[in-house]
Amino acid sequence: MTNILNQLLKLKRADGKIVDAIFYDNSDINTVDILDIKTLKFEGKKTKDITKLDIRNAVFKGEDKLYLQNNKSKIVAGLSKKHLGKIISTIFTRDIESRHTYLKKEIISNLNTIFYKATPILKHPELKTQALYNNQIIHRIALPLKIGELIFCVMITVKERTDYKEMSIDEFTVYDLYSENKKPLGSSSTVSKRTFRSQYQMATYSLTDLVEFVKYSITKIQ
Repeated sequence: MTNILNQLLKLKRADGKIVDAIFYDNSDINTVDILDIKTLKFEGKKTKDITKLDIRNAVFKGEDKLYLQNNKSKIVAGLSKKHLGKIISTIFTRDIESRHTYLKKEIISNLNTIFYKATPILKHPELKTQALYNNQIIHRIALPLKIGELIFCVMITVKERTDYKEMSIDEFTVYDLYSENKKPLGSSSTVSKRTFRSQYQMATYSLTDLVEFVKYSITKIQ
């Protein structure tokens, strides 16, 4: 795993909790490559015909459980069919922007490649349960990606249980940077992007851009 910079960052979440985060050491990169998804797994299929099983098969390829490795940090995180099901269900049960449903299905079906190529940004203790504060760490890694002419940003949340050395993919959030809708794709959380959209509509990304994107995603400042 890459070294962690000894630099603390205090972020205030929308619920008022303070996040004491630590940055990953990404001093060796300046420009972040945009993943261009050129080969669509479900091309020719109607959106409504792409089922949960289709996405599950595209990700697992016959395996019962996956262990995905991030190239930059060397983090290895497990992904079970049950947890992938929870990620997929956000498309089918909280679909806010139906015109992007097809692309959301394509993005999640490329989870393996996205996790490998994403950049680790920061980590912080688990905040939801006080009992887990000292033995569960949240890692945030992110990636800009392109499908056709549309640019998206993905943030993957990895939970690390330090008491028995296990890491698992917990959340997978897709933000459509060109949408007029003020909600992230596949989420019920409200995110204002009035300023955010114009700031991130660009052809290339710097590390600073990606850091600001992750900070924004965590704090969700209105």
